[in-house]
Amino acid sequence: MSESLYDILGVSRQADVNEIKSAYKKLAVKHHPDKGGSEEMFKKISRAHEVLSDDTRRAIYDQTGSEDGQMQQGPFGQGSPFGQGMPFPFDMANLFGGMFGQGQGQGQGQGQGQRQRRGKAPPKVHEMPISLMDFYHGKKVSIKFERHRFCTGCKGDGSEGYDTCGECGGSGSKQTVMMMGPGMHGIVRGPCMACQGQGKKATRSCGTCQGKKFQVQEKKLEVTIEPGMKPGDTIVFSKECSDQHEYSEAGDVHIVFQSADEDSGFKRLGDDLLIGVQIGLRQALLGCTEVVKGHPAHLEGLHVDIPAGVQNGETVVIMEEGMPRRGAQGAKGRGNLRVLVNVQVTAAEKAALVKPEAAEALRGLFTL
Repeated sequence: MSESLYDILGVSRQADVNEIKSAYKKLAVKHHPDKGGSEEMFKKISRAHEVLSDDTRRAIYDQTGSEDGQMQQGPFGQGSPFGQGMPFPFDMANLFGGMFGQGQGQGQGQGQGQRQRRGKAPPKVHEMPISLMDFYHGKKVSIKFERHRFCTGCKGDGSEGYDTCGECGGSGSKQTVMMMGPGMHGIVRGPCMACQGQGKKATRSCGTCQGKKFQVQEKKLEVTIEPGMKPGDTIVFSKECSDQHEYSEAGDVHIVFQSADEDSGFKRLGDDLLIGVQIGLRQALLGCTEVVKGHPAHLEGLHVDIPAGVQNGETVVIMEEGMPRRGAQGAKGRGNLRVLVNVQVTAAEKAALVKPEAAEALRGLFTL
């Protein structure tokens, strides 16, 4: 695909005449052959400026891609049923108006090409890491940030005074007579390039924002983490993002909770907590009490009774020692703690088991 004239000048398709001229001047100085620049590039820049700075030729280029100011030969060219050299018998605005963002039935003097801000801007998502302790007890977190809001003085226009555009007479659009082929003409209505479809031109910058259109605000959001909330839970602050010129409403701020990277040993299963403990053979046979560290409700450690005869891989359930259920009250509003038991024979136990008296004692113990 060939490079567009807009790409050559480094401007957007919405650029006004002043932006186009400014871009051309900078590039022309940089690439002028007398300054050691490329003659071929200088010709491209000059050609792009020549077409885009002319409203009529720019409208044709935007619609057809033609740089010579004429529509490409089409079905109404040679062999047209209307006859060669005969003007087009209808207003081409109805045919091509949609390409310029213009609907049928839009009257003069209403800014036909005027760009309207769309509705609500997309949301901004912020991931917040939360510890197990804060998910258990709850917490309030303050977030401070700077955002841009439409200027209160000019409502985001950047100007205080306007004059009616002399090019379009305030309509925001212009009619252009174009050649459709040899001896064939059509009328195309498109946005006025001089005022960018606004129908007016700024006469002075806004005194509040100095033409910047936005004002910087410092914003503080209070994030409330409720006991029992989970990773993936989201809090939405409506319309708290920065304003954007393309949208009439600011987007929402989404705070998404994530699990903090911590080595507590606990794994969360819904409202339950899971943790593993390792015990020896003697403890598995006789039973024991293990102290589990890191439980958010037992900072000094939670004492867990392991019953005698527990098997490797067995889970001991401690009722109502899991996470709070969001919105629930009291002990009944908590999940359970699941203790996964890993039984491993210790080196001392292995050494004792090889002694004849130990083996004999075990035989007697397990003889039914």
